[in-house]
Amino acid sequence: MRLGPAPPQAPWGPVAVVFLAGAYEDVDYYAAWAARADLVVAADGAAAFLVAQGIRPDVVIGDLDSLPAATLERLVGDGVEVVRHPVRKSETDGELAVAEARRRGAGEVLLAGALGALDHTLGHLTILRRLAAAGVAARLVSPRLTVRVLVAPAESYLDAPPSTRVSLVALGGDARVTLEGLEYPLARQALPCDTCLGLSNAVALSPSRVVVHEGTVAVLVASGEEAFGGLPTGPAAG
Repeated sequence: MRLGPAPPQAPWGPVAVVFLAGAYEDVDYYAAWAARADLVVAADGAAAFLVAQGIRPDVVIGDLDSLPAATLERLVGDGVEVVRHPVRKSETDGELAVAEARRRGAGEVLLAGALGALDHTLGHLTILRRLAAAGVAARLVSPRLTVRVLVAPAESYLDAPPSTRVSLVALGGDARVTLEGLEYPLARQALPCDTCLGLSNAVALSPSRVVVHEGTVAVLVASGEEAFGGLPTGPAAG
């Protein structure tokens, strides 16, 4: 999959793509993201994927227990900064990589290679939630799925074309949402965290609008190009 032309730099600052040790089903898609990024951070074994594609990360971070010694030697020889952490630690390599991206001034964080093992995929949603709560623009990117977490009050406009599947999942408690331009609209309706009410919706009109009035919601869009173009920095409108 090819991405379109890179948009102007977002108002929230430099874009960091954090490569994680998950699934990489479309090499060209991820290579395009690396080429766009202001900062490329590899979490442990994800560096092997980047090296195999001829992509030089700006920094590799983690306990390095899943990075082949030959690959590590090559990275060091190429002058790539490597930040090693102990194997026994409280944070995952993904958490450390995201923290490093923020430390280096990233205003927007994209998680690539974030899908695969269910436990780590769920963990990556917690990273998105933490970043959203801190006011940091962040999303999980993959060829067929893009995810952003919205923490109330917040809104976003979806760029995906009609018929694109959209699902919403309340995280950590019930939420209240408004959905406009989707096949099943909602108006300040409760989205319980223990039901499947928000699953398998679809875009009816583009752009469509998601507003989170209360709670925290993961918005999953079945598109690798969704940019969540209308994420504001202030309270949600409407």
